[in-house]
Amino acid sequence: MNLPNAKKPCDGKIKCPFRTDCLSGWIGEERIKEIIDGESFVCHKNHNLQCAGHLILKKEKNVFYQMAKRMGVNLNLKGFGLVFKTEQECINHHKN
Repeated sequence: MNLPNAKKPCDGKIKCPFRTDCLSGWIGEERIKEIIDGESFVCHKNHNLQCAGHLILKKEKNVFYQMAKRMGVNLNLKGFGLVFKTEQECINHHKN
């Protein structure tokens, strides 16, 4: 069974905001805090999928991740090394 989630953090011109190599400060501290504090986050490129970056950063704190785990579904996430290690690192990166 596949669930509707991105498999890796988006690359390209506008990268996933949870990637360490995304543009510094482009979201701003308050907005990234809101996103991180959310129970889940939809991919900014494909609005039909859950964001891989949020899933990787939040893990068990993300309700979609929790649901998949309870259902025994592997989300097939890749790119763990591309995402910030902590929420605070991500917040600091997005400060204006």
